[in-house]
Amino acid sequence: APCSGAMVEEMMSFHNLEVVVFFYNPNIHPKREYEIRKDENKAFCQTLGIAFVDCDYDTENWYARTKGMELDPERGRRCTVCFDMRMERTALYAHEHGFDAIATTNATSRWKDAVQVDGSGERAV
Repeated sequence: APCSGAMVEEMMSFHNLEVVVFFYNPNIHPKREYEIRKDENKAFCQTLGIAFVDCDYDTENWYARTKGMELDPERGRRCTVCFDMRMERTALYAHEHGFDAIATTNATSRWKDAVQVDGSGERAV
């Protein structure tokens, strides 16, 4: 299962939540790796009977926004830009489709900074 699996299952345990997986990860390279992760998420959602939204593999925008930050360390400026980009797109989709909340599994990784991720979410909504 994808790394988000446990969190998605936990959200599903709350019967008043409509859980939808919004897959928007233009930061994953090469594209073959992106496709592997997307297919795994799609299959996981199908197993659980929840909706899966396949968003654009928007690499041109990602490269443009992160240009000059290629050597930034993990948890650096590039991560903030990447989280901002992904949360903005998620919030836009949620607004356009009548959702009143968004969440992310990004902060569950030991490699990510939860405060940094939370900040991106707050700026996006």
